[in-house]
Amino acid sequence: MKKSAVEIGRGWTMTKIVIVIMILLFIASGCAEIKLGTLPTPPPKARLRVYVQAISVESDRLSFQGSHEDFEVSTYGTARAYLSQMGAYEIVPIEDVRLITGNAEIPGRQWSEDDWALAVEVGRRLYADYILIAERELGSMRYIKSLLINVESNKKFQVLSTMSSAAGYNSWRQQYQIDFAELFRDANEDILSTANRKTRAVSSELAAARKDIQELTKAPEKKTEADRPLKEKEAVTRERPLAIDADKDAKVAALEAKLAKLMETLIQLEEMKKQIEEQKQKSDTLVRELVEKDQREKELLTQLEESLKAAPVIVLAFPREDSTVDVNFVQFSGVVEDEKGLTRLEIFINDKPLTKGSDRGLRVAPVTSTKRLEFTEHVSLVKGANRLKVRAVDSDGLATEKTVTVQYVERLKNIWAVVIGIDKYPNIRQLKYAVNDAGLFYDHLVKRNQIPAENVMLLLNQDATLTKIRSVLGTDLKNKAGKDDMVVIYFAGHGATERDAQSPDGDGLEKYLLPFEADLKDLYATALPMEELTRIFNRIRSERLIFIADACYSGASGGRTIGVGGMRASISEGFIDRIAGGKGRVIMTASGANEVSAEKDELGHGVFTYYLIEGLKGKADTDRDGVVTVDEAFNYVSKLVPAATDQEQHPVKKGTVEGRLILSITQ
Repeated sequence: MKKSAVEIGRGWTMTKIVIVIMILLFIASGCAEIKLGTLPTPPPKARLRVYVQAISVESDRLSFQGSHEDFEVSTYGTARAYLSQMGAYEIVPIEDVRLITGNAEIPGRQWSEDDWALAVEVGRRLYADYILIAERELGSMRYIKSLLINVESNKKFQVLSTMSSAAGYNSWRQQYQIDFAELFRDANEDILSTANRKTRAVSSELAAARKDIQELTKAPEKKTEADRPLKEKEAVTRERPLAIDADKDAKVAALEAKLAKLMETLIQLEEMKKQIEEQKQKSDTLVRELVEKDQREKELLTQLEESLKAAPVIVLAFPREDSTVDVNFVQFSGVVEDEKGLTRLEIFINDKPLTKGSDRGLRVAPVTSTKRLEFTEHVSLVKGANRLKVRAVDSDGLATEKTVTVQYVERLKNIWAVVIGIDKYPNIRQLKYAVNDAGLFYDHLVKRNQIPAENVMLLLNQDATLTKIRSVLGTDLKNKAGKDDMVVIYFAGHGATERDAQSPDGDGLEKYLLPFEADLKDLYATALPMEELTRIFNRIRSERLIFIADACYSGASGGRTIGVGGMRASISEGFIDRIAGGKGRVIMTASGANEVSAEKDELGHGVFTYYLIEGLKGKADTDRDGVVTVDEAFNYVSKLVPAATDQEQHPVKKGTVEGRLILSITQ
């Protein structure tokens, strides 16, 4: 036995020993524990944090066409595009992930070991609420796995999809969009439960902060002189009450600041919960639309593959057959494909060629045949039924036609407007151009857009008293404007703030619009608070209301704001969200909450109003369809106003309406 052992030992040459040592080192390095970092500071709590991780698992014989880095960027972009629609989520930045993992190249299969323990630990260090994993694997079949993990409870939701070997990049990306939508729809109740847990945690912190403030501000019990021992009386004289009071005041101030921040977070969490409750319906709709789109594209590809001699294939995206609209135009869009190449595309409205410039709506493809052509046309409608037809011809002369019928039903609508401009304030610093701005906006409505003058109320200087403004907005508009009518309210003048610990915006400030007789010493009685403005808007039945304010609230010197008692504070934009919270309501302000709304002598106007009117005249009509929508106007001033003020003023828009909200007609 010993002889055998000796003989075996002699067989181990130095080369073999080196090879064994190298193999052991390789295994040890592969199994070594990954060292993870930490974030320097915890992130805010107002949204659900989602950590996105892309994983590629390749077989020994097959590999992916695109690199893992490209897949990672694509996955992150797809997740961000989907979650941004929901509003309740915050995606952990890639930079934070790399800070935790140290840019280590972690094999795909290592992530899923021990029930995804590594991914969950990274999620915890990122302060994430959920982990969204997108895993692709090549084997006998290509598959993609979408996995959502609750970091706190380790509860998992999964969607698994297979892909054909011929599937391209766009097919993979589209399948991920569908899978993500299904994943968050299935996890809706769990997500809402997580949001409730975060809300309870913030509420507990809020209660604790309030209790600490009460303890610090509670008056100490007083003893009579007769009750105090002689030694205690002597000790009192040696106390330093001023230092103690200063320390207590500092603690109270810090707690009050914490209280305001917690209130702001709690409001944001409540809003987030509403968004999550609405998310399931949005997810259902999005899944249905993506699946329908995917099916249409697959049908189109199938039709193209079945016959090389087939006529062009037309897929109409919008409008749908037998749809009804209440505006006199639609966007007619779709896609045409032909394997041999398209040579001509014609569009007709009620059997007449669509007039567009010299071509009269007839589109001709280039001499080198195009196999795919997307089209989008702005089509004017007549009352009643409208037949929209597209005709495509390929290089073989084969033609295909598709027709869709749209009903235009005109509804009786009105436009009502109130335009307010104040610059000759008797009790506070006067402005230069607020009345000029109001006059310019009034002329735009009445002269350029031809809104009947009796539908537009103009209040300037002494006519714009608090009583008159309340009457016109809260009574006249309430009685005149119907549900389908459009209401435009414009204000150019001073804004101001006042300390109010009960402010629902979380910044301890109430915001006011200042009428003609406003008195800074008594804003409560002489100015219009945003809380009342919200109530007034709620009285108006119109579901298409836009409020435009060329005023500000920062308290900085200059511009359309007034500082009260030298007070400056960080102002929350929550008040804008609050007044924009109703159905069919859009709020556009000249500047951010902590910025100044500027006037310029060379313009003779406020900067915001000047560029707003320039945009409404036509410069904001980016799609050249003859009208300027609220979104187009905002996009225009968002570029021009910051440029004209050295990036010190940035307009803000909040709220939404169904359909397009048209502010101006340019043709």
